[in-house]
Amino acid sequence: MRGLKIAGLALVAVLMLLLLALWTVLGTQAGSRWALSQVPGLSVENYQGHLGGQWSADHLLWQQDASRVELNAPKFDWSPGCLLRMTLCINQLDVEQVNLQFPPSNEPSSGPITLPNLKLPVAIQLGDVRVGSLLFNGSEELKGLQLAAHWTAAGMQIDSVHLQRDDLVLDLNGLLQPTGNWPLSATGNLSLPYAPGGAPWKVALKVDGDLLKTLKLDADSSGYLPAKLSGELQPLVENLPAQLHITADGFKPSADLPDTLQLNQLDLTAKGDLSSGYQLLGRAVLPAEKGPVALLLQGKVDAKGAQIAGLDLTAGEQQSLKLSANLDWQQGFSADAKIDWLDFPWHRLYPLIDEPQVALRTFNGEVSYKDGNYLGNLNADLDGPAGKFSLVTPFSGDLKQVFLPELKLTAGQGKAEGHLNLQFADGIAWDTALDLSALNPAYWVAELPGTLAGPLRSKGEFKNEQLKLNADLDLKGHLRGQSAVLAAKAEGAGEQWTLANLDIRLGDNRINGSGSLQQRLAGQIDIKLARLAQLWPQLRGQINGRVDVAGTLKAPQGKLDLKGQQLAFADNKLQSLTLDAALDNAQRAKIDLKGSGIQAGETQVGTLTASAQGDIKSQKVQLDLAGPLVKLALALDGNLDKGNWRGRLASGDVQAGGQDWKLQAPAKIERLADGKLTFAAHCWVSGGSSLCGEDQRLMPEPKLRYHLKQFPIDSLAAFLPKDFAWQGKLNADVQLDLPSSGPKGVVAVDASGGTLRVKDKNQWVDFPYDTLKLETTLNPKRIDTQLKFRGGKLGELLLQAQINPLPKDKPITGTFSLTGLDLAVARPFVPMVETLNGKLNGNGRISGGLLAPQVNGNVNLVDGEISGPELPMSLEGLNVQALIAGESVQLNGGWRSGKDGQGSLKGRVGWGQALAVDLSLQGSKLPVTVEPYAKLEVAPDLKISLKDDKLAIAGKVHIPRGDITVRELPPSTVKVSDDTVIVGSQTEEGKPPMAMAMDIDVEVGEDQLNFAGFGLTAKVQGHVHIGDNMDTRGELWLNDGRYRAYGQRLNVRRARLLFAGPLDQPFLDIEATRVVVEDSRTVTAGIRLSGSAEQPTTQIFSEPSMPQEDALSYLVLGRSRNNTGEDNNMLAEAALGLGLMGSAGVTSDIANKLGIQDFDLDTQGSGNKTAVVASGKITEKLSLRYGVGVFEPANTIALRYLLSKKVYLEVASGVASSLDIFYKRDF
Repeated sequence: MRGLKIAGLALVAVLMLLLLALWTVLGTQAGSRWALSQVPGLSVENYQGHLGGQWSADHLLWQQDASRVELNAPKFDWSPGCLLRMTLCINQLDVEQVNLQFPPSNEPSSGPITLPNLKLPVAIQLGDVRVGSLLFNGSEELKGLQLAAHWTAAGMQIDSVHLQRDDLVLDLNGLLQPTGNWPLSATGNLSLPYAPGGAPWKVALKVDGDLLKTLKLDADSSGYLPAKLSGELQPLVENLPAQLHITADGFKPSADLPDTLQLNQLDLTAKGDLSSGYQLLGRAVLPAEKGPVALLLQGKVDAKGAQIAGLDLTAGEQQSLKLSANLDWQQGFSADAKIDWLDFPWHRLYPLIDEPQVALRTFNGEVSYKDGNYLGNLNADLDGPAGKFSLVTPFSGDLKQVFLPELKLTAGQGKAEGHLNLQFADGIAWDTALDLSALNPAYWVAELPGTLAGPLRSKGEFKNEQLKLNADLDLKGHLRGQSAVLAAKAEGAGEQWTLANLDIRLGDNRINGSGSLQQRLAGQIDIKLARLAQLWPQLRGQINGRVDVAGTLKAPQGKLDLKGQQLAFADNKLQSLTLDAALDNAQRAKIDLKGSGIQAGETQVGTLTASAQGDIKSQKVQLDLAGPLVKLALALDGNLDKGNWRGRLASGDVQAGGQDWKLQAPAKIERLADGKLTFAAHCWVSGGSSLCGEDQRLMPEPKLRYHLKQFPIDSLAAFLPKDFAWQGKLNADVQLDLPSSGPKGVVAVDASGGTLRVKDKNQWVDFPYDTLKLETTLNPKRIDTQLKFRGGKLGELLLQAQINPLPKDKPITGTFSLTGLDLAVARPFVPMVETLNGKLNGNGRISGGLLAPQVNGNVNLVDGEISGPELPMSLEGLNVQALIAGESVQLNGGWRSGKDGQGSLKGRVGWGQALAVDLSLQGSKLPVTVEPYAKLEVAPDLKISLKDDKLAIAGKVHIPRGDITVRELPPSTVKVSDDTVIVGSQTEEGKPPMAMAMDIDVEVGEDQLNFAGFGLTAKVQGHVHIGDNMDTRGELWLNDGRYRAYGQRLNVRRARLLFAGPLDQPFLDIEATRVVVEDSRTVTAGIRLSGSAEQPTTQIFSEPSMPQEDALSYLVLGRSRNNTGEDNNMLAEAALGLGLMGSAGVTSDIANKLGIQDFDLDTQGSGNKTAVVASGKITEKLSLRYGVGVFEPANTIALRYLLSKKVYLEVASGVASSLDIFYKRDF
């Protein structure tokens, strides 16, 4: 027992001794220092604390051979007491910087990485873990690592991980099980660097799978790139096998790009590993103008480089852009690229600039790059205004210079050859030499056709703000049909310059001069532009002048005299121009400008006079404009000091629209050297009206503050219709800031308490209103606007809208309500309408884009009336309901017309992609007036549709009764040819007429439709069918007809209008007869009209058959013909009528039987004095002229007898009789 006790005491003593030793080492600072010093290769600076609890150091370094681990400012705190509950509690682990350096391994890869099954005997609990930055072999890999986690039986629970690398920030949480395949489940958020324009970019991540096998990745990207990413990754397998899939829509790489470069339907896949490479396949659609452009990417990327098999943009079968390249970054960087351009419509993708006159049709280029040097060649075919031309050149260079040693341009028969060297490392230096041979500038500028030939040499540099130049230009040829010369020679550097032989000539226009700077300036330029029309299309007039320079570079002197006459460009004209400018030896300048007879289109502007004088310190400017619309007088003065200009608007007077605006006091204007431009507070006053501005900043980022008070609206009468007037006062306030981020401010307009006046039948009708206000609030990302109108009988209108100004389509949302709006106020804007009444009510919502808004709501018209003498039908009691849904409206309406007429309209009208119409029109007993011919009663039942620019009308139209009365000139004896052009009646060539598909049955005269015209009275009855493009088939009968001609009433035996083609080209089949009963026989004489209505054939016939002149006698006289004068006169008058109806053969034959030679028909006079004149010769010296009044019952007959070649005697009889002798003389 005693031995056991001694052994037990000894064991306790040993344990106590071990604990004491352990405490001495771990629990004291001295012991901890000793323990750390025993670790090989470890050194610690400024160690504080003890290893058994909390400790810190300024620097800790472990180094063995080439491996090195360095910790800056480490801090560690753990709780040994937690071990009693089998838990390792690390309260704090904080390291400012971890620097790891390890030599690269030369051992080949031994296959996939394997991880053991970890079953720790204790749990681990992590408190505050932070690593400021992690450097690996000198490169910063992580920054700001923060970790909170704990290890349990289920595995490692990651409460939070925060790490940063450059601008990448990752936050994660999840569970990692260190057994089997090491399952991992984690979610987090990744913040990426700010994209172009400062747009944020975040990615929400979700990772599931096995760390030793495959991890599945799902991500949602938002902000800069709205996209979805999915894929699989084997992170610990050799060469990192992976496959990823990215989809996105509506992605625009930069907000500054137009919407046409937005990537729609983006689909990108990558599959492979680092050894064999990752195969890339991407597709997208660019919403270009006039149709989309397809994008296709195919290639491969690995650790050594990339091979782009094709980056293709395709707009059509013969419109594409293809790029292929090989990139190698294994040792340095090298690349080979090739581009193929085939008539690619680039302007459809970038329409922000005007499309140039020159179009690139084909372009083939190759380039190789290695170690900063590149070498390549290009071959391009282009189209200019004058035709095709080509450009070929090799090129080479580096990051500091580019060489084009063999530049060759070929355009038709002309060409330009030479070289171009450009250096841009230190300033800019160039050396170019081109030889032109019969080169036509119209290939680039259509307005300058011709040829130029000659040398062009230029060599120089611009370094340290010093220019050195040697240039020689000597081109000759023809432009715009005139001889042309362009010659100049310039040489110089610093303050020694010579300009010799400046000679520019084109036709009668020339500019000549020379100059030099050799301590003093000396030079002159003579301008003689005698015919500006030779220089440019639509340019007219002449300009003459001279420029003289003298003095020194620091004190130059000069004089400019310029005079122009009858200047014009297109519709803009300037009758005369005078410009005199001089700078004397005291550096005082004076400028006088006068332009008179200024006309912009049809608007007479007047005379502009401007004068300025001053020196480098003080200046004065006077501006005057005197014209019929505006009179303007402004005066400015100011001083310049060290780049800062401080002046004032000294006086101002503007007269326009009956207003006389005067500046009340001088207003300061400052333009500082830093670019700031300000305009101090000022006020303009006209009568009781005022326009006042607060202190304004015009540049940069303008700030505008203006207030308009009591402006008389009736001064705007010149801009309104003559039958419309607006009386009242206008007040407005503008508070607007225009920073680079977008506009911000308020614009308010108030025209309340006014009167709208409409002129109706020479009487003014007043429509007073109470409120008319418009207020708009602008912000960079939103514009709010509200319109209020309350006008008594004019009703009320309230419109509220919000606009987003950033996107291209400017999205808009809003509401509107309309109550009791009287249409009568709009009558002056519809000239054909004499009476316009009705009330509009409605409400709805506004959406879509500002340029293509969509409206959803309803608008109702009640008690409407539309009538006027120029309208075929009046509408009364018009009620229409319009249900608006986005880009279409559903119509349902009806009206009354006349005593018993009723009409209705139903259907739909859409205006989305194109105008679409589907309407049903029905009516009964509708009175239709076609002035001055017809008054009809119509009953339509039609379906009207419009789709794909094709109009279709189908249904029936009944015209049961009415009256048609035609009063117009008889048809002309000669029809105007179809290809005749009437001057002043031409119309601009536009789109082809709209195709019409028609299927209309027209029933005429079911009751009684009367016709009267050209001496014919009848009842019209029949049926026609109108087909496509007004093709008409059918016939109309004229029943119970009577025809009055030659003082006789003829019976219409048969009368038909036959339609077998266009509606306005029927065929006639008409017979009118007269029966004469004689003792021995009964004679039936008649007239037959047949053929086209435009050129009918007239024939006189008789039963029994007889010569036409005898048949005409029975038709006109009712008996056989004799040769008395009275019979001949009546038959001649009848012959005239026949001639006018197109029976020239009958007429001439009858005239010959009457002994009249060279018979001719013509018209003379105009208006009510119009007459048809027949003339002919009885003998060589005796001629006869007979006239029949068309509108007045006045006939004249004249005989003319030729006494000599210049003297003749004329006897005339008509309303008055005369006997005259005439003398004829040619001038």
